[in-house]
Amino acid sequence: MNFTDDLIAQSLSHICKSSGENIKNFKIIKESPISHPIPQKYNKDKLVLLPINPNSSFVYWEITDKTLEKFGIDPKNVQLSFKLLDAANHEIGEFSSSLTIGNYYINHKSGHKSGHKSLHVKLFLNLCNKLEYISSSNIIGAQQNTPKSMRDDLIYTSTLLGGK
Repeated sequence: MNFTDDLIAQSLSHICKSSGENIKNFKIIKESPISHPIPQKYNKDKLVLLPINPNSSFVYWEITDKTLEKFGIDPKNVQLSFKLLDAANHEIGEFSSSLTIGNYYINHKSGHKSGHKSLHVKLFLNLCNKLEYISSSNIIGAQQNTPKSMRDDLIYTSTLLGGK
């Protein structure tokens, strides 16, 4: 798909619908291609949880070779275990991966009766069927249900503009 100036203008006008503003005069800045590619890894242990909607979240991680060496693990033979937990540290779900850098979509719809919940992920190394704790993600607040009065374009706009 070729993103033309008209298509960009149309999408900008849709975004500003909820605020009552219309973008009429704007200038599109054409950027040159990236001269330095985005790195595949940052060589820093990281575990981040991001909310997507009331029923799902996205987690991404990077575990460094240095951390694996500390536990005597060959990076080519690693087994990671992830546990999704609520505010009371009750396990909601789990998944595993053999990748030291990766991401995963989590469905956390079932098992919660309250309107809001706090969620986080804990990462473990699986060492001979023994779980060794590595790190915890940030804590997110996830809403159980989207309010019925909330329009889709408002949710989209709020997410896109960072809730402002």
